[in-house]
Amino acid sequence: MSGLHGHLDLLAAADADGRTVLRRQSFAAPFHISKPHHDAGWLVVNMASPTPGLLAGDRVNVRVAVEPGARLLLTAPSASRIHMMLAGHAELHQEFRVADGGALDYWPEYLIPQAGSRYRQRSILRVEPGGTLLWTESLAPGRTAAGEIFAFSELRIATDLHIGPAHIARERYALTPGDATQRALLRHFPTPYYASLLCVSPQLATASDAIAKIIALHESDRVWLGASRLTEAACAVKVIAATSPDLRQAIAAIRAVLYPALGIEQAALRRITGESQPRCGAENPG
Repeated sequence: MSGLHGHLDLLAAADADGRTVLRRQSFAAPFHISKPHHDAGWLVVNMASPTPGLLAGDRVNVRVAVEPGARLLLTAPSASRIHMMLAGHAELHQEFRVADGGALDYWPEYLIPQAGSRYRQRSILRVEPGGTLLWTESLAPGRTAAGEIFAFSELRIATDLHIGPAHIARERYALTPGDATQRALLRHFPTPYYASLLCVSPQLATASDAIAKIIALHESDRVWLGASRLTEAACAVKVIAATSPDLRQAIAAIRAVLYPALGIEQAALRRITGESQPRCGAENPG
């Protein structure tokens, strides 16, 4: 089945002054990026979609790399929507690489699979020892304002985390109407919102109380939360929340714990300063 074949390809590197720039940027619908800006030592790049969402047959590839000394915050101002499909599916394949001494903070908006949609996502995360990654992804149960709760036909998510040559985490889940995974999500809240966070940093080895502080954010009437160490330098956090605002607040609270543990100042997700624009050398401008 024919469809959209879009891509996003970014390479973040430190310039001669130690500021992060985009040495390479290439993108095509459904991706577009805002003009990057600096905040708190990060290069902030907002991904904006010029399309209404993904349809059957759409295939999208993402490749992001962060070199030593660079800090990239990659976010999105709006949710990703997967539309109804009579046949076929939409697919996203993404690979993120962080070098020793580099840092990547990835926090897009929700994925919203609409009624009758089919979607498959594969994420490969590769972090060299000494690199820092804060990875966040979140899922809405559907268009809850329209009464859609897990009305999509199929959702398949696969995520692999590698630190150096070691395969640290492998997550696979599939959601279909009425299956065990869906029932588990509905066990505590009628409209459950879900988030998964992965954090990798050599600083985590000495942040002995970070996991306990995150677990303490659990609130049985609003937010169910679990956290554990994967290695001395990596941890995973899972969140189920009653509402969208509850999930947003929980993620913000988790990040407020992790950033001090990483020893890095947190940047704003949206442009709030009047700082001059960074220089971005694009080999293949989108």
